Amino acid sequence: MDTIIRCGAVSGKSTADLFPEEKLNRLGEVFSEYLAAESLLPGSVSDCEISLVFAEKDEIAGLNLEYRDTEGPTDVLSFPMWEDEEGRFSPPEDWESLMLGDIIICPEVAGANAKENGVSAEKEIALLICHGFLHLLGFDHAEDDDREAMWKAQTLLLERFMKKEAAEDE
Repeated sequence: MDTIIRCGAVSGKSTADLFPEEKLNRLGEVFSEYLAAESLLPGSVSDCEISLVFAEKDEIAGLNLEYRDTEGPTDVLSFPMWEDEEGRFSPPEDWESLMLGDIIICPEVAGANAKENGVSAEKEIALLICHGFLHLLGFDHAEDDDREAMWKAQTLLLERFMKKEAAEDE
């Protein structure tokens, strides 16, 4: 199982400065391992793809208003490809390659969150990518039980990523 994260930027900014490709590849490995361990995909799927876009505050604010009817910028938005009427993850059963959806992150809001949380901007962006990935899989945090499950999975993914990062630095 391979998970590929394709990265793009709105307004022509370089994505390498925000989150380098080698780190995206490591996150892709973590996501692949998670998908395999949790058996979240149909058996026919051998690879999946995620689209990641970095957007300016005004751009994400426009998307937030259009799709969530919420004023102002946010840190991350997710647009799953395979959500059924109840919001559950429901991918096709017979596809080999599966596009999971789009994750849009605002680096400016992520940077403010990082300062507030006392972490690096890079770690905050990694957290937001993990958060967005889980939304693509049907996770939600509107209800307490759902929030607990999502936060647990999000923490697990981020810890695995940070462990790979630490091993790479050695």
